[in-house]
Amino acid sequence: MRPSTLRRLRAALVYAWLVVAVIVVCFPLYYVFEGALTPSKYLAQGLPGLLPIHLDLGNVIRATQVIPLGQQFLNSIVVTLAQTVLQVVIGIMTAYALVFCRLRGARAVFLVLLASLMIPGETTLIANYLTVSSWHLIDTLLVVFLPFIASALAIFLFRQAFLSFPEELREAAVLDGAGHFRFIRSMLLPITRPTLVSVTLVSATAAWNGFFWPLLVTNSPEHRTVQVGIAQLSSSEATDVGVVLAGAAMVTLPVLVLVLLAQRFLADGLTAGALK
Repeated sequence: MRPSTLRRLRAALVYAWLVVAVIVVCFPLYYVFEGALTPSKYLAQGLPGLLPIHLDLGNVIRATQVIPLGQQFLNSIVVTLAQTVLQVVIGIMTAYALVFCRLRGARAVFLVLLASLMIPGETTLIANYLTVSSWHLIDTLLVVFLPFIASALAIFLFRQAFLSFPEELREAAVLDGAGHFRFIRSMLLPITRPTLVSVTLVSATAAWNGFFWPLLVTNSPEHRTVQVGIAQLSSSEATDVGVVLAGAAMVTLPVLVLVLLAQRFLADGLTAGALK
């Protein structure tokens, strides 16, 4: 075979493999969203039920009636916003101090923070629970995100990005009389925007998907997050597949939209400063 024919054949095989991979990855998402809008009696028909023919909002309405899914959805939004904002702000401030403030022992502090990434979260679960219980915060919205207001991963990613910031620009800003906050707002964050977006995305996704800790520290359905609510929905409506899929679609949609909007920054942000 000619080299050009071999190249076309190789390219065709690669594209065919990519198409298969996309179908395999996207089919579960299609099933969730299509099943959320299809009555369960049609889903029980098997493959014919996968066709988007009989679409309505009955499953979504039923899901919000079984449990306070709307309130839990709002709780998840509040928790996600609070936890993400605090992790990003604390991460920026801590990384800035480690890189630009020339503090004694900064390297040792960073190593301690880095070592904390190697400690499984389950090992601190009991200590955290006893602490918030002694503060009488059980079954409140505050307790859901309080232990996670700082993230060693966020600090690490911001530090790596700040290390790649040109020292000349920092010196020029100091000579122009820029203070710490003005330098961060006007120069540092705009240049390291991919890292800022990536850390925000990672923090928001982790906060939104939190399950075990919210389940442990909340008792009433009105104070629980939507992830816990979906687990309860799956238990109470196990025979109604459409209702369970409606709840799953409500949980999946915000993260999916967030990832699609921020995907172009994700790779650059996670690799920023990797060679520093």
